[in-house]
Amino acid sequence: MSLGIVRPNRVLQLKVTPTERNWPPKYQSLWSQMRLFGEQKLLRKIPYKFQYIFECVDSKKPHQIMNLDWELGVLFLKECERLGSEDEAVQSVKHRFFEEICREDKNTRFFMGTRHPYNEWLVLGTFWPPKLPKDKTLFDL
Repeated sequence: MSLGIVRPNRVLQLKVTPTERNWPPKYQSLWSQMRLFGEQKLLRKIPYKFQYIFECVDSKKPHQIMNLDWELGVLFLKECERLGSEDEAVQSVKHRFFEEICREDKNTRFFMGTRHPYNEWLVLGTFWPPKLPKDKTLFDL
């Protein structure tokens, strides 16, 4: 299996770890060649690794899975611009994660996939519709 949807039973933490601030030289050389449509803005590297730590109904211990969702990276960059500080942006992303995405009244799901050749599971996206009463379905909305 290489793709799946996981419903976390309980989300414990959004772990944010500093990483290399600059792109590796092999990527820098690739971007220097990409001038087909004139001057291009260099893609800013996210200097942090974001990992979700969560429990599933059937798990004996918490899972710690890296998040590769581009929306999280874009949120971080926008918060950096808005707040003017990476530390404040990280705190804002964490706040949004717990106060909006993983609230008790949300039915949070992680879209997951594996990375070849490591067979490592990664979060590719997050979906957080409202929880519905037991007697309602999405068709009733």
